[in-house]
Order: sequence, then structure tokens, then C-alpha cells
Amino acid sequence: MFFYGIVALVAGLSLLAGAWGLVVLLHRRTGAPYALLTVGILTYIAALLVQVVVLSAMDRALLGILSIGALAVGLVAGFSEEIARFLGFQYLARGADTRAHALMIGAGHGLTEALYTGLLAVGLGLSLLGYRGERPDDPGGVISSGAAEALNGVLPLIMHMALSWIVLQVFLRGAIGWLFLAVFGHAVAEILAALLGTSGDWPVVIWRVIVALIGLAILKWLRPPASPAPE
Repeated sequence: MFFYGIVALVAGLSLLAGAWGLVVLLHRRTGAPYALLTVGILTYIAALLVQVVVLSAMDRALLGILSIGALAVGLVAGFSEEIARFLGFQYLARGADTRAHALMIGAGHGLTEALYTGLLAVGLGLSLLGYRGERPDDPGGVISSGAAEALNGVLPLIMHMALSWIVLQVFLRGAIGWLFLAVFGHAVAEILAALLGTSGDWPVVIWRVIVALIGLAILKWLRPPASPAPE
């Protein structure tokens, strides 16, 4: 158990350091205020509450079927989180009109889940340090799983930054279709992640890396409009 505690503790601390490091880097590179993190945090919490209510109301037996469960989780996450992000721009961050602003709000959205997972792993690791036990049969597998969970916690931040920039286009360009594009992209990302395995599986890490690279490409190539949409 002691060995598992060490792995969980290192994975949790790595996740926390990586997630917060991305936020600090974003602030230093763009000058976006940390205050915008709260918009992302609040919208994520609101979306999470909606997800809990909706998924709790669904048939547990159906959700237990991998394909149906993955589809349900992906669609609920896509619609709830992107609509919440849209409402965040509409009511909580009306002055947000640059890519830097969108990225910080998106970082706050993704940071919430990363902090929760990281702190949970740290707490679990500390609780297990007090136990002594035999060395696990596959220590390499335990370490590999811990590393995968840390990466799967950090990589979605880039996806949320890109999605936040996409949703902001609704206000910059005056076209609601950008919101549905974000919903579709988010849903596909979560559906495939659920189908590939759990947060401790490397196929999920590979998929998260692909999604992160797509997100970086979006951030690079999606430019703000030449003139803002009329109010």
C-alpha cells in the first residue's frame, strides 16, 4: 500500500503542478487576468451539476453498456459545458473579447477538474503512506497508470482553451453556429475518450494528445474577425 501511496502522491502533485503551470504560463505570455479563471470555474461547476442531475435520471443499466454510456456522457458534457461557457461570456464576462481572455476562461474551466482530481490523488496518497505492505507484482504498471492519470488530467486544459475561443466567436462574429461546433467537438472528444478506456489507460492519453494538438492548431489558425459583430 505504501508503494501505491507514493505513486498516487507523485501523480497528484504532478497534475497540480502541470495544470497550474499552464495557467501561470498563459498569464505571463498574454497578460490575461487571473480573475477570469473564476468565470471558467463557475461555469464548470454549473455544468457539472447539470450533468449529475441528467445522468442520475437516466437508466443505470443502459449507462452500463459501454457504447451507450460513452454516448450519453459525451453528449451531456458537450451540451452542458459549452452552453455554460456561452452563458459565462454572455453574463459573467461581457468584456471578454480577445483570445487571451477566452483562453484564461477556458483554463479556469479545465483547471477545476484538474485541481479536484489532483487533490483527491494527493489525499489518497497521503492516506496510503501509513500502510506497509508487500511490493506490488507489477510496479511498472502502477507507475504507468499513475503517469497516464496525471497526463489525462493536464491535457484537457488545452482542449478547454480552444473550445472557449471557439465559443467566443459567437459574440465576435454574431453566428450561433460556433456554439454548436464547440458542442460537437467537445462531445466527440469525450465519447472517444470513454470508449478507449479510463483515465489510467494510455490509449486515452494518446487520444488526449491528439485532441490537444487539434486545439493548438485551432488557437493558431482561428483568427479574430476583421471587424466585431454589431451589438
